[in-house]
Amino acid sequence: MKVDTVRMMTMTALMAAAMSTTAFAGSWRTDGGGRWYQNDDGSCTKNGWQWIDSDNDGYSECFYFDSNGYVLTNTRTPDGSQVNGIGAWVKDGHVQSQAGGSGSSGGNSGSSWDSSFWGDSSGTGGSSYDDWSWLFDYEYDPYWYENDPELSEGEKAGYHYSAVHQDYSLRTEERWNQVNAQYDRIAANPTPEAAQAEMVWVEIPVWRLKNGQKTAGTDKVQVLSSIADEVKAIFTEIYNGQEQFPIQSIGAYSWRGNGLGSYHSAGMAIDINPDQNPQVRMDGTVLVGNKWEPGVNPYSIGRDSDVVKAFGKYGWTWGAMFSTKDYMHFEW
Repeated sequence: MKVDTVRMMTMTALMAAAMSTTAFAGSWRTDGGGRWYQNDDGSCTKNGWQWIDSDNDGYSECFYFDSNGYVLTNTRTPDGSQVNGIGAWVKDGHVQSQAGGSGSSGGNSGSSWDSSFWGDSSGTGGSSYDDWSWLFDYEYDPYWYENDPELSEGEKAGYHYSAVHQDYSLRTEERWNQVNAQYDRIAANPTPEAAQAEMVWVEIPVWRLKNGQKTAGTDKVQVLSSIADEVKAIFTEIYNGQEQFPIQSIGAYSWRGNGLGSYHSAGMAIDINPDQNPQVRMDGTVLVGNKWEPGVNPYSIGRDSDVVKAFGKYGWTWGAMFSTKDYMHFEW
């Protein structure tokens, strides 16, 4: 992405976060500079906020993108707002969300003011313009979630992963370019046949749990060829870990009905032990799997397990970071 590097913005950009425009579906992309979001019309937000439904649960989170179009993470944005490890806006310790799909917002978008979200200037409909001090005097604490009684253990696990384990330092520009080149080829012809041509099978070492005893074994996963060696390295680290984390079932590439709306369709996502690491909505509704019981069920992935340490070391995103928790899920 070739754009200028000016990173200044005024208070008007903050107000732009409250403006909604025509919704555009799109997809998260990565390159040597970081992570960005490409709308279906090819555009991307720069120097502003955008509401994005990252996990397709019908609720959008708000992300801030810099002048290069890259999402800011684990920091405060130029207007003083806090964003977490995936870049979602956090206020008073809670990720902010709204019903609806992905949409962009910005000062030049021709949008209209949404007073139901931000309140009005009189202070009678929510936060008034004069009550934004929290944006500027907040001292960011990466471990703020630990003592928040209103957060569930799943929410804490997601924040903990982004604060402690997720690290992009091993991702080279060459790797970014390889992955994006393959992804672009699939996106140009989004069919299972086109995706299949970019995949390879990777044999990985695993621990199995039989009659209460852990035994060594192997399994196979099908992934995008440019990340095959990384996947091998991740599972080798899990296998060599002190925990000897057992794997009952594992899945990776699978062409989904929503196409590239799922990273599984691009071979860039892996699910581990789905029954014991379920997908759970914010209201507690279990969509896939049964119960997440880290520390009780040996197949459940704990927030400091060898699994999250290995995936985090290579910069993968854990589904515990999503608003709809997806404990089985890791994506590149």
